[in-house]
Amino acid sequence: MEPKDSRYGPHRVPIKSDGGGDSGGNTDPPPTAEAPPTLYMLWATAPAIDTAMPQTEGGGGKPTRAETHSAFSVNVGDMADSMTFLLDSSRDMVTRYEALKALVLSADASHTVFGEQATYTEHIPKTPPTAVDRRNGHEPTFAEPQGPLIKDDPGVRSAAEKFGPYMYPGMKNVLMECANAIELLGRYIVLMDRAGTYYARADHQSVFPEPSGKSIVGT
Repeated sequence: MEPKDSRYGPHRVPIKSDGGGDSGGNTDPPPTAEAPPTLYMLWATAPAIDTAMPQTEGGGGKPTRAETHSAFSVNVGDMADSMTFLLDSSRDMVTRYEALKALVLSADASHTVFGEQATYTEHIPKTPPTAVDRRNGHEPTFAEPQGPLIKDDPGVRSAAEKFGPYMYPGMKNVLMECANAIELLGRYIVLMDRAGTYYARADHQSVFPEPSGKSIVGT
């Protein structure tokens, strides 16, 4: 499947080139970007799944009859183990996200990553000596610099000034998508805890009461 025909994400438009290798032919304005959020772990460890129902707002709607389905079993212990595994993975992702965010924000603040301050070094060859150097007659010699050898590279700097305004917001937007994905995983973990609580409560409430010792049918 070609990238532009992928069913995941928006339709990709081929990049137009004006033959110069830069974005000089792009007339679209640079994208905007919000400040990437700071992520943190709400739960350090997975909460114990018990029968305490979560508090909800409102009185609820009209009860409906549940659909008939075949019997199934739920292993609440496996759900708790999965929550612990996902929390460990989330903690690692949050740590890596914060490190990446610091790198992106540093690049955005400096504006030197893509060659905005590019330079090149110019070597000035020395005029060939009239007499052969007795130490090594075949070794080329260079003159002492008469001025700074490091000069600004106008070509790279010009391209960077066109590229940067598009790339820096783009990096922050990608960072925002990473934060959204991690936050969505956190929501999934909370829903797992909620589902485990419902199953545990239903299991406890389905237990038959102990026999009272009285006759069921009157004699």
